[in-house]
Amino acid sequence: MSNIQLGRTRLAGADGIRAIACLSVILHHLSQKLAMPAQKSWVQEVQSVFLLGNSGVSLFFLLSGFLLSFPFWSAYLNKEPYPSIRTYAVRRAARIMPGFYASFLVCLLLVWRLDIPTEFLWRRIITGFTFTSGFHYTTFFPSDLNGPFWSISFEVFSYMLMPLFMAVLFVLSKRRSFGKAVLFWIVTFGLLLAANALIHQWFTPSQQGRGWQYGQIGGAKFWMPNYNPVGFFGHFSIGILAAGITTAIMQLGARVERLRKLGVFDVAGAAALGLAGLLIWRMRHQGEFDFSLQHQPYYFPAYAILFGIVLLSAPFSVIVGRLLDNRFFRFTAKISFGLYIWHYLFITLIEKYGIEDYHHSGVRDVWRWLGISVTVIVISYAAAVISYYAIERPFIQWSKGKPFFRRKQKDTSPVHAA
Repeated sequence: MSNIQLGRTRLAGADGIRAIACLSVILHHLSQKLAMPAQKSWVQEVQSVFLLGNSGVSLFFLLSGFLLSFPFWSAYLNKEPYPSIRTYAVRRAARIMPGFYASFLVCLLLVWRLDIPTEFLWRRIITGFTFTSGFHYTTFFPSDLNGPFWSISFEVFSYMLMPLFMAVLFVLSKRRSFGKAVLFWIVTFGLLLAANALIHQWFTPSQQGRGWQYGQIGGAKFWMPNYNPVGFFGHFSIGILAAGITTAIMQLGARVERLRKLGVFDVAGAAALGLAGLLIWRMRHQGEFDFSLQHQPYYFPAYAILFGIVLLSAPFSVIVGRLLDNRFFRFTAKISFGLYIWHYLFITLIEKYGIEDYHHSGVRDVWRWLGISVTVIVISYAAAVISYYAIERPFIQWSKGKPFFRRKQKDTSPVHAA
């Protein structure tokens, strides 16, 4: 999705931000295993920053809102019909379901073969397969072996809400204009905040068994309702607004080119990246919900807004977009879904059945931790490559009306004599 083109402008920077999001989450999970008190002060500072890598989840939602809303914004501003919801749904299903189901089934098989006791097993299986696990703390984590699965349910919920709200926008706007559309989404954002406040008021779980000391379900109970599907659609909607602004900029033509040559977009993108980094640095010793609106995670909405500025400026930049979309980041972005859904399974298996001190804040030797971490990353990349090329890409191809598997075309060009 990150190679979408609209007109002549490629959405540069999206691959880079996806790679940053994915690698940040992986570093967050790996850093949890290093015993911070046993490290030198400078290592502790670096680890503190790595531990905030979970904020990459916010970037995934921001990116999805940005990229998936583009066809809707384009149709709206160009006074075209509402995009095909069937095409949208088929492509979303093809992108998410095959890879997720493969990983989820492997986790279930391991639970069965290793005889791992699991609370609310069938409830979690059913909600995992139907992407409804995020609506209650007992099912929030569909698998004990693969914690990051929790966000998939929230993503799918956002996939459903975005076209619904866009349909309302199309119906309400007899005379379409960028200003009306932006106002609509600002009002929508306000309604989301109001709904989120009501969720906090009505659905905050009891304190009994609430906390990470009670295991995954206790941790989910601690997270909720700060983590809830409606609140995370707020992150998603910031990406939608960024996409709308980007679409409008694309229609400005020659004026954009002048600003581009002056480096305005590079300055905006670089400044936003720098401020996002500074925010993470300043928050490295703060609590999870100490700096956010409505106690939402990931420094909401400041962190998402800053990267939203990067997303809307990078396609028009001279340098920033190209730097973000370097070859390694483009490759990482391509297989990022596989990296996300497989890496934590390997971490869990090593923790439970591989290395005795490989648990939360357990490894004291930083070089040993680094060796284990590199091993996990290499295995995760290998699994993600297999997942992408053997499972994910065939369905992506199919959803776009292309052959399920690419066939090598025979060379039919005439042979010339030397």
